[in-house]
Amino acid sequence: MKTIFKKIPLILLTLLVGFGTGSTIIENGPQNATNNKYVLSNYFPRRNLVHSLPTQQQLPIHQLKNSISTINLPANTEKSSNWAGYIDTPTSKSGSYTSISGSWTIPNIPTNKQNTVAAQWIGLGGASSSDLLQMGTLEEVENGQAVAEVFWEKLPDVAQNIISVPINSTINVSISKSSNSTWNLTFTVTTSGGQTQTKTISTTLDSSYEQGIGTSAEWISEDPSNDSNQLYPLADMGTIKYQSAMVNGTLLNASSNNVNPVAMESSNENVVIYPSTIGTDGESFTTTTNLSLTSRQRLDNFPRPILRDNSSRLHPREYRQ
Repeated sequence: MKTIFKKIPLILLTLLVGFGTGSTIIENGPQNATNNKYVLSNYFPRRNLVHSLPTQQQLPIHQLKNSISTINLPANTEKSSNWAGYIDTPTSKSGSYTSISGSWTIPNIPTNKQNTVAAQWIGLGGASSSDLLQMGTLEEVENGQAVAEVFWEKLPDVAQNIISVPINSTINVSISKSSNSTWNLTFTVTTSGGQTQTKTISTTLDSSYEQGIGTSAEWISEDPSNDSNQLYPLADMGTIKYQSAMVNGTLLNASSNNVNPVAMESSNENVVIYPSTIGTDGESFTTTTNLSLTSRQRLDNFPRPILRDNSSRLHPREYRQ
């Protein structure tokens, strides 16, 4: 699957600079599929992973000046090579998801590293199914400027740009079935200057696709990849706070959901993006980007894995053209 985040013309960058951050929302028209640049939302669990991490296990990682710090992960955190956040699955075998919501602030990524990329999104499906319906934001550095887009996607179709938005804007997103086979993806963007825009995208799904996306719900910070499944340099998102995380009108951690935290781990077993525990409100958490690594070498004192039943694993998402 390929996404199509079109380069923003220099004149639009000039507008953003001229009016100041938080003042301008620019709507994009349909994009040409030949301009694909990023691959989003392919879920890559660590291929050799057959375990979860111990409860509140502390993972040593190299920090600047070779000092050692620790990261406390939520219990039973899964490892992925590109996703971090939370994945819910229904506790009931007959359960199915038909709505999801969440909100976050678009991060102000550093501009001193060209071509870095980051994404945040919510979606239904995609963890154990090849069907995925999602909406979110993507940031990248272009010509020394941090730029952001709102996108939506229905696999296996390419993702579509909707609008360009200023960094530090707040976005509220919801996906829900409205009637029969019609689904609505709605977002409201509020800039730091107070400008607000709401837009709804409607799409039609057949019963088989609805069944596929009903199997999981996600709130994810991601490192996108190219069409060869090679990750782009990850932009430092800092700490993203996800709020109003609801599925089927219930809290993220409601008893009707199996809750699966996910951390992004590099090929050398360094934690790159990791989630916090869920807040006491049951609907908020953070993801934190950890790029202050002086070594990509595997650590000898990395915690030994705990083996578990493979039936509880999240299944890999295969790359789709």
